[in-house]
Amino acid sequence: MRLLSRSSSLALCRLSAALALSAMLSSALATPVMDMRADDYLPMAAELKKSLNLNANQQTLWSQTETKTRNLLRERKARRERLQEATLAGAQSATAELRDLSKAIDEETTLGASEERQLREWWLTVNDALTESQRQMVVQLISEQLQRAQDNGGGARPEHKEEGGEHRSGGRRGGASMKGPGGANISLPGGGS
Repeated sequence: MRLLSRSSSLALCRLSAALALSAMLSSALATPVMDMRADDYLPMAAELKKSLNLNANQQTLWSQTETKTRNLLRERKARRERLQEATLAGAQSATAELRDLSKAIDEETTLGASEERQLREWWLTVNDALTESQRQMVVQLISEQLQRAQDNGGGARPEHKEEGGEHRSGGRRGGASMKGPGGANISLPGGGS
């Protein structure tokens, strides 16, 4: 087995730290790396922030990045709710054409992917401002999350219940549901189950 050079090892460590920062705010449940989403990360931010003992400059950068992240996610949620309503209205029309309806979903998927890249870049900037020991703490966190995902079979995340006991990841009864990257969930009435 070939050993990594010190620079390769350091680069791998930084990549791991970056992934960890991206996942730092993940829920208590383990999540496979490709299922990690920014809106799942924010609940753990305060706890991780405390454990990192950030200096004043790091705290400022963290707060700015967290605020930008929350704003982007709020705007995305509102946009996706409008898309849901527009798609439902379009699907209910007498002249509904699924190909036309899917164009808006494709546009949202592309925009969502762009936003995910932007979010990663913001948090990589935070990562760049951390000390090596802080990065190691983040690497440990991501390692634990990924290990739990592997121990749990690395399957899809469980459904989340919202108020009223409804499941987030299902379609309406008697309707079809399409889910795109980044969690866009589009329910179409009258489709199969």
